[in-house]
Amino acid sequence: MINILRAPDSQPSQRLRLNTLVRLRWLAIVGQSLTVLVVAYGLKFPLPVSMCFALIALSAWMNLWLTFRYPAAHRLAPLPAFAILTFDGLQLSGLLYMTGGLTNPFSVLLSVPVVISAASLPLRMTAVLGALVMLSASLLVFFHLPLPWYEGSPLPMPFIYVAGMWMAVFASIAFTAIYAFRVAAEARLLANALAATELVLQREQHLSALDGLAAAAAHELGTPLATITVVAKEMEKARTRNTART
Repeated sequence: MINILRAPDSQPSQRLRLNTLVRLRWLAIVGQSLTVLVVAYGLKFPLPVSMCFALIALSAWMNLWLTFRYPAAHRLAPLPAFAILTFDGLQLSGLLYMTGGLTNPFSVLLSVPVVISAASLPLRMTAVLGALVMLSASLLVFFHLPLPWYEGSPLPMPFIYVAGMWMAVFASIAFTAIYAFRVAAEARLLANALAATELVLQREQHLSALDGLAAAAAHELGTPLATITVVAKEMEKARTRNTART
């Protein structure tokens, strides 16, 4: 499994910035917390609040650990980034399990970790993460707690609706991940081309500076050499006259 996930290279352009991932997770934590509070205490729907907040607290704990363990500018290698995104997918799957599975309209958010992976990680890792998320979505079709609803009036969902939600999750993962991967790949190519162009320009400037230095050195050496030449010629003439007199 490790050999399958190991990328052929780990260029800095393919590494996910930790601060970006931490901020996205804080945003998800706030959204999940508000949703649980509104559903449980605003709408008065029956909901395992303690279990939901346990999963949310686990995600917050990981965020705090990453924040204090690494500097904000740290860039994650592909494999650790893949592990963190896998945790995010499993954490969201756990929340969906306790809140209705794929009958929960927020189930389309399962595509978010895969899209982030597609934009920043190698294709093989994104494919493995997408397969894991779709496996979780398939399990949520059959195994989940009831969708929170008014007590005494259950809300049965037909299987065709659940199947449609599964297809929506799959289509969302497939199309958004492919789009994000293509855009990120083009951006990396453009960045590499720009870096290569800047390197060529720097070399040209360096060569121009060397040409100027060589010209200045030749000019500085030219005057003494010309003086030596004149003196040598005068000495040669003087020697010739002395020889003629003798």
